[in-house]
Amino acid sequence: MQPDTHDISNSQEWMISYSDLMSLLLCLFVMLYAISTVQETKFESATESLRGGFGLFHNVPSSSPMGAVTKSASQKIGGTIRFDLGSDDLSEGAKLELNEIHRQLLNVPRKIQIVGKAGLGEPSSYRREWDLAYSRAITAWDYLVLLGIDRERCEIVQQTGESAGALVEIRTVR
Repeated sequence: MQPDTHDISNSQEWMISYSDLMSLLLCLFVMLYAISTVQETKFESATESLRGGFGLFHNVPSSSPMGAVTKSASQKIGGTIRFDLGSDDLSEGAKLELNEIHRQLLNVPRKIQIVGKAGLGEPSSYRREWDLAYSRAITAWDYLVLLGIDRERCEIVQQTGESAGALVEIRTVR
């Protein structure tokens, strides 16, 4: 009787597929562990980075007074215009603030971002909060254009949320 001779190279082929599967399984468990432990500071940092990448910015604190010029990485010149709840009409104080913002923006060659905001559930004549936020941004934009700001420099953004507030933020962006 002759001994059974198998080709050793063919009998070990399953080891390659098995090692690939084990490597992928190890990667899966590492990823599961990584997303199971959330460090709040890193999560907030990543969230803000993504918001900036998509053109969404911080909310202005509700304690900031009308006309406060806030500073951040994306916002160096501009201000905040407050509206009455449910309204998109400019008050005389808001017009004065827009005059000041216009003066600041005249010599700045960068694009201007006008962010209209409305709170969730804010009562208004509009069907959706997005429409109210957009109308506020357009109202501020129209007034700035009336004062002499070039239309093409402006970008309109609307934002709604629990803490969005009845306001419009105006800031320069790169």
